[in-house]
Amino acid sequence: MDQPQNDLSLVKIITLGLGALISWLFISWFSAPKGKKFTVKPPAPTSSDWKGPVLNNPSLRSASDPTNIVCYDPATGQHIEDIRSPSPEDVKIIYEEVKAAQVEWAKTTFDQRKAVLTSILDFVIENQEDICRASCRDTGKTMIDASLGEIFTTCAKLRWTIDHGEEALAEDHRSPGLMMIYKTAKVVYQPMGVVSALVSWNYPFHNAFGPVISALMSGNGIIVKCSEYVAWSSAYYQEIIHACLKAHGYDTNLVRFVSGFADVGEAVVRSGVNHVTFIGSPGVGKIVQRNASDLLVPCLLELGGKDCAILLKDTDLDHAMPVLMRGVFQNCGQNCVGIERIIVAQEIYDKVVEEMSARIVRLRQGSVLADGSGVDCGAMTMGNQFEKLEGFVKDAVSKGARLLHGGKRFHHPIHKSGQYFEPTLLVDVTADMDIANEETFAPIMVIMKHTGPEDAVRVANLCPYGLGSSVFSADKALAESICRKLRVGMSNVNDFGVNYLCQSLPFGGVGISGYGRFSGAEGLRGLCTPKAITVDRVPFVKTPIPPIVDYPVKSAFVGYGFLQNVVGMTYGTSPVERANSIVGIIKAFF
Repeated sequence: MDQPQNDLSLVKIITLGLGALISWLFISWFSAPKGKKFTVKPPAPTSSDWKGPVLNNPSLRSASDPTNIVCYDPATGQHIEDIRSPSPEDVKIIYEEVKAAQVEWAKTTFDQRKAVLTSILDFVIENQEDICRASCRDTGKTMIDASLGEIFTTCAKLRWTIDHGEEALAEDHRSPGLMMIYKTAKVVYQPMGVVSALVSWNYPFHNAFGPVISALMSGNGIIVKCSEYVAWSSAYYQEIIHACLKAHGYDTNLVRFVSGFADVGEAVVRSGVNHVTFIGSPGVGKIVQRNASDLLVPCLLELGGKDCAILLKDTDLDHAMPVLMRGVFQNCGQNCVGIERIIVAQEIYDKVVEEMSARIVRLRQGSVLADGSGVDCGAMTMGNQFEKLEGFVKDAVSKGARLLHGGKRFHHPIHKSGQYFEPTLLVDVTADMDIANEETFAPIMVIMKHTGPEDAVRVANLCPYGLGSSVFSADKALAESICRKLRVGMSNVNDFGVNYLCQSLPFGGVGISGYGRFSGAEGLRGLCTPKAITVDRVPFVKTPIPPIVDYPVKSAFVGYGFLQNVVGMTYGTSPVERANSIVGIIKAFF
């Protein structure tokens, strides 16, 4: 007789739970800031039917006018258009325009800022195919690569910022301490003004929009210096943010994209901006830092990585293999947090090598926009890296590594001007080889061997880069303990790169991978001036200046003794010390 009653109670609990969930979703939807719908027509080259003239040995700089950027599809060599690189004087004018727009934007409420971000989120979801196609055309990546690297990441950042950005930037009340117990102490996060981001080309939409999202939420204007390699798509992406700002009635000068060569980046840093975020190589990062230091402009440097994936002997290989393949070959290896070193336990080493060899040999290369769906790996966006990459492979082989697949430039049978590097498998790599220490940014799988957890940590930490990492093991506690020993800024247990989809987490590295963090509360606050404020807690209680130390001081000796006893009374660690100090304070007045 009891069973039906128990079942009924369970049904009631489930019904009440579902009702509460639906009510919460309903209230959340109605209380959330509403976006505004806007449209942006995608440019013609985003279509698969578009055809452009094929360039022979394409180059970014126009031979007829070196100030022009030659935009072309690296997967096919098709010319898209030429775009003028702005002059330093142009950049200075842009800065002044952004600065003027930011003054008004700083007055907006968090709800108004969230409404703008909501509009962007709605647009991205509705127009994700056009956004991905533009990225594919300009960088040579596949639609899957674009979806994972451009859309998922941007939506995750927008969603977190809309839901939690206000909380991260709210007034932060702190303890005033015993001496100032009659005060309230707090930190307010105020926008810096005009911030800048010098971003890389590997994910042109996300790399530009990520800094924009944080800048807008924190009340800043922003200049984004986009890579010359993606000048064409960046112009389209700027149209999106400008259309959004216009729909909400704000000055479109609040966000400006500039695409150009190195002199443009230097001009942005020196234009008057209050903060610089740089995403690129260690060599260029040092130049950016030097230029910024002349003006004492704070920098955040994300300088790439040589991420390791450590496989312990009890790794679930059925799970790990697909993750590692995606970690290495996503976007043809052109990822800041791509897996560039797989450090495998000797007990499972041969099995891993065999499985990876069977997988890599089947990878197909080409242009997803021209060739259709039968493409696994796209093109190399930069066409001037092949000699360097082939040099890394040759150095490794000369020192004992085995090259099982690839290792050289791929000459596509259809796309003669396409820029491709063969999916490569290099095994028996050791820490003294160049390829174990230099970022390749290419479709190259490097497999190394370790003899146990401590040896794996040793091998991993020999590399000067320290951005992300992964540890695979059935023993999650052991895997996490290894994560904590790695000299990196981020780590994942039994996964790859998911830190970045957890937008509540800070993103950044150590060593020559740079310093500073974007994403999470740390990223938002990093674009603000943290201002410390104290206010009297009780209306009629204020800080007094005791007569014994008021100017002119009657007796420096007595005044010092008084202060010495105040220190003992306030901060003393024993009751006797405090009692003696109180007696000393009383004596000072008599």
